[in-house]
Amino acid sequence: MITSAELVARSVKLISLPDVYVRLKSVINTPNSSMSDIAMVIGHDPALTARLLKLVNSPFYGFAANIDTVTHAINLLGTEQVEELVFATTIVNSMTGFSNDTMNMYDFWFNSVYSAVTARLLAFNCDDIDTERPFVSGLLHDIGHLIMYSEIPDDCRPVIAAAKEKHSPLFLVERDLLGFDYAQVGADLLRGWGLPESLVEIIGCQNEPARAGKYQLETAILHIATAITKAALADIPITPETLVIDPVCWEITDLSVHEMASIKSEVDEQSSIAMDILFPRLSTVTH
Repeated sequence: MITSAELVARSVKLISLPDVYVRLKSVINTPNSSMSDIAMVIGHDPALTARLLKLVNSPFYGFAANIDTVTHAINLLGTEQVEELVFATTIVNSMTGFSNDTMNMYDFWFNSVYSAVTARLLAFNCDDIDTERPFVSGLLHDIGHLIMYSEIPDDCRPVIAAAKEKHSPLFLVERDLLGFDYAQVGADLLRGWGLPESLVEIIGCQNEPARAGKYQLETAILHIATAITKAALADIPITPETLVIDPVCWEITDLSVHEMASIKSEVDEQSSIAMDILFPRLSTVTH
């Protein structure tokens, strides 16, 4: 049976980072590069520019004035935040062509977008935290499953069935039957691409937030966001009794379980908007 390391090594070779992100990262890492240099790289990709500007002008950013240039967006969000958004929006669009019998691609990406919007709203309710990194981590949190279900679907189907039969968390059954779980695959994939350690840690520790180190707050936010998403998309009411969340998350975030229902209502309004912006092709498909 394949190992996580072998699976990730194969995937890193098969799925290369989009050229625009590689160029952007190179410019950002170049001493004395300016915002105009960064904006120029993004501007050479009209589709990316349109997605980025639609995103920052959408209701869940809430900027008073219209943002009509990439330079203005960088000024408002910051270089690091724009880099993460560019990565997320380019990589997820390059991976929308994946297709197999193990999962529905629209449902997969809507789950990711819903988690991303939820994570951003949760972060907004925490003090002194950037809201873009939680958004990006929410968008990429399940990327390990995308790789697993695309590369080893025959190994994964019995795992999914066993988790349902046992009513056990999927990641635990994956570890038991495969020797690794989707969070590990996702973290290893991001590390293989040379992405920031912040995203690697958040994705890798999402199911066990107490294991996180420097980015424990963002990891706890993602943990809560994915739990809300799972309940919401299964039409389960968001209550203290129905949310399956590690109690340590409430201590880390200083959020209350009683706030989650109102946050979910906001997510319902914003997630479809984000889906249309990030995945216009998928959003036109009847599912």
